[in-house]
Amino acid sequence: MDRIQRARYLARLELTIALLASGVTAFLFFAAPSFFGSPMDLSDEPPPFLTGQMVTSGFGIAGIIFGLVWMVRIYRADPEPDQRNWLYRSR
Repeated sequence: MDRIQRARYLARLELTIALLASGVTAFLFFAAPSFFGSPMDLSDEPPPFLTGQMVTSGFGIAGIIFGLVWMVRIYRADPEPDQRNWLYRSR
């Protein structure tokens, strides 16, 4: 039982570190200086590099979310599932 408790503690620690790292990454992403130009620039079209940057950022954000969801799924899994009754049916 001691090994299971230690493993659960380490899994919680890993999950906490991942959530904190994602939060810091999001903060740094939104706190970065803007490349949009001056605040008084009222042009309707974004700069050409901005759309590529948004697509790349979208892939990164989707990867982070997928990784976090996968880690939570692994964390919540039953470490010792019950036997499958249908495998041992008498005929």
